[in-house]
Amino acid sequence: MWEGRLKFPPIFIRIWNGHDQMSGTSDKMKGYGNEAAGNIKQGVGKLVGSERLQAEGKFQEIKGEAQQAVGSAKNAAGDAYDEAANSSTADKIKGHANTAAGKIKQKIGSAIDSPEMEADGLDQEAKGNVQKVVGDVKKSFGN
Repeated sequence: MWEGRLKFPPIFIRIWNGHDQMSGTSDKMKGYGNEAAGNIKQGVGKLVGSERLQAEGKFQEIKGEAQQAVGSAKNAAGDAYDEAANSSTADKIKGHANTAAGKIKQKIGSAIDSPEMEADGLDQEAKGNVQKVVGDVKKSFGN
C-alpha cells in the first residue's frame, strides 16, 4: 500500500516483509546439519564395516561444507550491500546539509558585502552537490 507513495531502501522492505532474502543463515544451518550427519554416517559406516555408508557420509559432509560456504557468501554480500546503502544515505545527507549551508553563507556574504564569504558559500554548495552525486552513485551500485 505505501510502497507506491514512499520510497524505502530495499533492505527495509525485506525486513518489513519479515524476511531477509540475502541472509545465508538458513544455508549455514543446513550445512552444519549435513556436515554433522555426514560425520555420523561415516562413523557408523566404519563401525559396521560399510564402505557405502562411509562414502555417503563423506558426500554429505562435503555437501554441508559447501552449504556453509554459500551461506557465508550470502551473508558477506548482504553486509556489503547494507554498508553501501548506509554509506550512500550518509553522503546524501551531508550533501544536502553542505548545499544548504553554502547557500546561507552566500546570502550572508552578499548582505554584509563580503565577497570572501560568498566564495566560501559557493565552494561549500559545490561540495554538497558533489556529495549528493556520490551518494546517488553509491546507491546505484548498492541496488
